Amino acid sequence: MDYIRTELKKSLVIDGIYTIHYFEYTKDFAYSGELHDFWEIVYADKKSVVITAGAQEMTLEAGQMYIHKPNEFHKIRCDGTRAANSVILSFDCSCPELMLIAGMVINCTAEEKQLMGHIISEATSAFSTPLGTPYTRELEKSGSGDFGCEQMIQLYMEQLLIRLIRGNKRSVVQKNESSANLLPKICDYLESNVDKHLSFPDIQKEFNVSASVIKRLFKDNLNCGIMEHFSRLKVDAAKQMIRENEYNFTEISEMLGFNTPQYFTTVFRRISGMSPSEYEKSVKLNFISR
Repeated sequence: MDYIRTELKKSLVIDGIYTIHYFEYTKDFAYSGELHDFWEIVYADKKSVVITAGAQEMTLEAGQMYIHKPNEFHKIRCDGTRAANSVILSFDCSCPELMLIAGMVINCTAEEKQLMGHIISEATSAFSTPLGTPYTRELEKSGSGDFGCEQMIQLYMEQLLIRLIRGNKRSVVQKNESSANLLPKICDYLESNVDKHLSFPDIQKEFNVSASVIKRLFKDNLNCGIMEHFSRLKVDAAKQMIRENEYNFTEISEMLGFNTPQYFTTVFRRISGMSPSEYEKSVKLNFISR
């Protein structure tokens, strides 16, 4: 029997990327702006950022995204009171349906947020250029990344954009409770209680689920344990406080529920690869308004 191969239609293709950034801004960071002939995604990951698109200024809250069209003037800043984190992706794509989602503030779903995380993770493997370095003009390949990491970036970005285009047309449907939406609920709970000294049993009791379900959920989706994720959230919060420059390290340690400043420094170094004071110095060197 002869088989006939079916060619699969590719409705959207990422033809190439220019930059992939994960920025940790100081509270007074401001970028003077630019325009270019390719697409750019801005995603507010932690706290809000203020963006300009053409002549319009708007605020992106955490979890929101904006897609700049080619040749649209744009800039970004913090509001002067809170440090923030953002993801910036710039790329070439000739799909005309992108115009359906460009120029609007998008509330990202849990799945879309997860795809953003996958893109950053693969980019860390694929490129030696630090993702937090501003004004990068060219990404340098690491040459030692995980197998297929560059292709995974393309696939994740294509999946993200396809989901966003589909989401522009879909109606809102309420879903039944499942492990798929349990994860963001637990993550939101941890982030809301990042100043607390929570234990694993505390979290398990809050959501009334078995330890095995929680462990599998975090291992399969975030590739870490729940308490490790909680520690990462604490370090993220500490980084924000350091960038806002309102409290000393001892005060930050107390406000985030660490037993001692020494333990705070130990956890901070384990997760970020540097001490709180080293991080403070690196931030001051990285972001200078221009």
